[in-house]
Amino acid sequence: MNTMEQQIPHGPSNQGNAAAPRAGYQQLKQLWGHTRQIHPGNGWTINGRPQTGSNPHHCSLTAPADHRTQALTIVTVAYHSQEPLEGLAADLIRQTQPPFQWLVVDNAPLSAPLRRKGSLAAPESDRLALLIVGGEEGAGFGEGCNRALDILERQGWTGWVWLLNPDASLPEPDLIERFSRLLANLPDRGLVGTAVWSPEGELEPSGGWITPGLAFRRRRIEPTHLGAARSTPLSLDWLSGCSLALRPTVHHPPARFDPGLPLYYEDMDLCLRLSAGDATCLWTSAVAIAHQRGSGSGGNRSRRVELNTLSYWRFLQRHTPGWVRILRGLRLLATALARLPFQPQQSIAVLRGWLWALRQPLR
Repeated sequence: MNTMEQQIPHGPSNQGNAAAPRAGYQQLKQLWGHTRQIHPGNGWTINGRPQTGSNPHHCSLTAPADHRTQALTIVTVAYHSQEPLEGLAADLIRQTQPPFQWLVVDNAPLSAPLRRKGSLAAPESDRLALLIVGGEEGAGFGEGCNRALDILERQGWTGWVWLLNPDASLPEPDLIERFSRLLANLPDRGLVGTAVWSPEGELEPSGGWITPGLAFRRRRIEPTHLGAARSTPLSLDWLSGCSLALRPTVHHPPARFDPGLPLYYEDMDLCLRLSAGDATCLWTSAVAIAHQRGSGSGGNRSRRVELNTLSYWRFLQRHTPGWVRILRGLRLLATALARLPFQPQQSIAVLRGWLWALRQPLR
């Protein structure tokens, strides 16, 4: 991350194969143990609101292994992501329980169309049901997800959908099997995030809580939360779209991202909008993926800074009070102008994105 990117708070990354972060992952594996089954429960609440489905608080590491499992569809949005996707395909093929379907939306159908080669050609062996759909060139993560969710709805799919970055990797061959079993015992209207490890073995802040004031997303998932979230998912305010499961059709209207947030913050916005109804955001460390942040998407750097700033400011317009926007706007403007002589392209991109949001705010 360069200095210009640091002055604009990024939302959780939503684009992009990485080697499994063995050190950090082994730490989590020690917390898991080796037998992970879940007891169902019912009649439970979060924040005083009655919940449907089974109670994730009723968990046991020694429960019988005969609970029902539920099929899982995976959605991945790709942009210049051929190599990372081949790595992810290899991980999916070796799973003990492959996904019901893997739907990949190619948001670079003109500049870098995906090719069925390497592991992406292996699904022809029926080990993995892969559907590659051409998206709109340069479209954002949210637009790509919406395209995939529309297709799944037309197919009649009403089960769980796991949004998974193209640069994700699945360290264990039974990961989908365990995640499907866990989801089958969580609220239908839940949004469920997983632990995400960087290649350096560090836990990424893949969820958190919104707090009043300027530092509205200062409280994030940390290693200290791993133990508690092993058997009891934590209730949060937002989750990263890097690894996020939900059942879109149980929400009314069906859950969709706001395309007005083209690069980052669309996942936080979705969580906050659905939580304003009767959805709950839950984070579990019982499932963990590895993530090579940012390696699954290419594109013009200045353009990405502009779209990032646009998303950032539109998110503030929707979810923060006026005084926060005034102070953050003054800081953004001052920082961009101060760095203009040294980083002209990025500073101008920041100002363009900011002005774009001011002229065309979210409705």
